[in-house]
Amino acid sequence: MTPRASPRPSVNVFDIVVRGEGIPALLAATDCARVGLRTALVSSAASDATVMDEALGVGADAKSTLRASEARLFASGWGGVVENVCAELLVECRVEHSTPGGERIVGIPGSPLSTPIRRVIGNAGAVRAYADRLRPLLAIGEEFNLARLVRSRLGSATLEKLVRPAAREELGCAPEDVDLRDVAPGLVQAMSRVGSLSLGVLELGAQDPSTLTRIYPVGGLRAVELAAVAQADYFAVSRRVPADTNVSAYRELDLRKPVFNQALHVGIPRARHEAQELWRSILHDPAYTPIGPVDLEQ
Repeated sequence: MTPRASPRPSVNVFDIVVRGEGIPALLAATDCARVGLRTALVSSAASDATVMDEALGVGADAKSTLRASEARLFASGWGGVVENVCAELLVECRVEHSTPGGERIVGIPGSPLSTPIRRVIGNAGAVRAYADRLRPLLAIGEEFNLARLVRSRLGSATLEKLVRPAAREELGCAPEDVDLRDVAPGLVQAMSRVGSLSLGVLELGAQDPSTLTRIYPVGGLRAVELAAVAQADYFAVSRRVPADTNVSAYRELDLRKPVFNQALHVGIPRARHEAQELWRSILHDPAYTPIGPVDLEQ
């Protein structure tokens, strides 16, 4: 008697479903798929599933899609994370050193009255930022949120024209989601010693020049994202699953929590760590037999 063949699993049944978006979710889903687990990445309508198609010019201008500003990443912040990710994804990285008068940490200027800074925030904005040096030392307080600290110390022009674009390019998030202690360890302490936020940038840079050095991927974060999409496709991650699709899985990994949408140097390691804990628990579960990778010939 011929043995009965095992039924093929439904296209909407997986070992792991990862819910989330962006580079952290792409890398976490790929980590699960590369160990042989059938993995789906479920994201919102503005999902990563369209990124590669747009880059190839399907339904969009490829040149405009790839024409993103270069992301400058702190060597002392998440530079170590991005270096490792870029090496894994074969994305070229370069190093950029600050010039006198242009010292910045997540856009926070060290010399508000310098010509490069005044060109961006204007004379009024530069004077407002410099006025931070005239405030009493006791006014520093215990604020660590990047957006609130910059707005109160240096003004709205510095926040909107320098810090917000830098946070988007360097960290992949809004300044409201950044704890300064994470991205620039020691800056708050330096600010407390010298009495102002801008002088704190110069003080920290003098102590550790790497805080003013940027490590950035050629092509910016877009290049990293595209490479992460390509890697996910190579390991057969099902990433074209809309958020409202009814899927079932033995385990789910929810990466929609705020921590995974904050600075990438925080979100990437945590997402990959949770993914590792999850796939290890599945592979060591004697009561469960993984479905296995997608059969591309079906």
